[in-house]
Amino acid sequence: MAFDGIMLSNVTDKLKETIETGRINKIYAISKYELLIHIRAHRQNIKLLISIHPVYARIQLSELSYPTPTTPSSLTMLLRKHLEGAYIETVEQIDLERIVHMQIIGTNEFKDMIKYHIYIEIMGKHSNMILTHDDGKIIDCLKRVSPSMSSRILQPGAFYQMPPLISKKNPYNGFILTNNLTKTYQGFSPELSREVLFRMDHGENFDDILKLLHDSDSLFIHESKQKEYFHLIPLTHLQCSYTSYPLFTGLDKHYEEIDQKDRIKQQTSDLGKYIKNEYQRNVVKLGKLQQTLFDSQNSDEYRIKGDLLFANLHLLHKGMKEVTVENYYDNTLMTIDLDERYDGKTNANKYYAKYQKAKNALSHLEEQIAKTNEEIQYFDTLQTMMENASYYDALEIKEELENLGYLKKKITKQVHRNKKLHIEKYETKDHIMIYVGKNNLQNDYLTFKMASKSDMWFHVKDMPGSHVVVHSEELDEYTIRLASKMAAYFSKGKNSSSVPVNYAKIKTLKKPQGAKPGKVILSHYATIYIDPDDDFLNEVTKID
Repeated sequence: MAFDGIMLSNVTDKLKETIETGRINKIYAISKYELLIHIRAHRQNIKLLISIHPVYARIQLSELSYPTPTTPSSLTMLLRKHLEGAYIETVEQIDLERIVHMQIIGTNEFKDMIKYHIYIEIMGKHSNMILTHDDGKIIDCLKRVSPSMSSRILQPGAFYQMPPLISKKNPYNGFILTNNLTKTYQGFSPELSREVLFRMDHGENFDDILKLLHDSDSLFIHESKQKEYFHLIPLTHLQCSYTSYPLFTGLDKHYEEIDQKDRIKQQTSDLGKYIKNEYQRNVVKLGKLQQTLFDSQNSDEYRIKGDLLFANLHLLHKGMKEVTVENYYDNTLMTIDLDERYDGKTNANKYYAKYQKAKNALSHLEEQIAKTNEEIQYFDTLQTMMENASYYDALEIKEELENLGYLKKKITKQVHRNKKLHIEKYETKDHIMIYVGKNNLQNDYLTFKMASKSDMWFHVKDMPGSHVVVHSEELDEYTIRLASKMAAYFSKGKNSSSVPVNYAKIKTLKKPQGAKPGKVILSHYATIYIDPDDDFLNEVTKID
């Protein structure tokens, strides 16, 4: 990955063309690292994303849909107070450094014109976005830095100072031969440095390469050793295939899944931890219950020990830790542990009490084991769902746990609205629609409410996974294998081979009475064995 100064230069040029003179309509803090700013410019609605993530920091225009919190944070309210309704006067990059400076013209409550400044610093773990008055006094930052943290203070009331920058040459002012362009020139990431030197070794001119970079309005994404790299020109030194996209489309493409996983981690990290803990707690509980059941099933030994102690009371007295007596049930000798604090009669009664307790517990234990097994299966399913979940899927899993009483619901004053579940839709090359449920609420809705009776239902056998529904009455072998591959991919068997997948008509399915969401009873079905992989993504089109 290389969101370096050269990359930022092209991004800034695009921003100048697109959002300068634009009006800021709405501001959302979509995570602790990200701001989404809605701008109206040149008769278009535009979304500007500012990220100060320690690894994926950037500024870009985006066409993706982002979750917008219903309750704004105090920082969001402050930014809205100063910036909503204001106009973007200029957007500029500081030299070729990873710093963007935006001048904003707004008004105060007295309708006086006020100039604000936004500084977006894209500098790894030190990335930040700072809003200042025209005199440089900081109004607030996305990430505050106190005097105890750094000599460069970034918090309300302090005056903004540029970060300390290493003195480097501007590559557009002439070339000096060096084996490390990153240390010599502004804007060069190590990846770009290697690419330029590789091209020069193969006869290309430095100025010609710079011109290619400057004129590029594309992003070239490469996948090498299961890792993605990108830049404004093909990275030929990687010697791997690549795909080109328009600049901001490419950035969306590269960061979409990364951001989504990180957003889930930020917003629902406690949820994942809770599900894992509940799963482990029930596994431990099951072990204890099974041990108690084993002891209960062998409770006759307690009764025998009590009988033998009563038959040999004349041998017993306080202070004894054990006694060996003849077991008249099988004509062998038996050593019986004793509590030295009690006499023989009390020790015998204690064994009878253990026998009665174990006998009474048998039916209760079997019921508890069945319930605990069900809980283990349920939380195992949720763990699988969380692995494949989008942000919205994870929120629906949280809602499910709240509805079932596992988590406490937050009381809000908002008017209740029927929420639309975010079920993934795909279209095959034969124009057949395939729907995938990504959590239990979606699975339930998809199978028992959304699907037609003649649709075909797919699900992995005997393990957690998504419900996959194909909207077609008759399926050929290709579509059956495709849907089976999708069901296996979105399941716990994702990384296995020869995964069994059951499929059946929707009309043959039943929901167990009183069961948790996602449960299904099968009657008439067939089974296919499939090797899951993500190749199916090349055979279907995802419908937003």
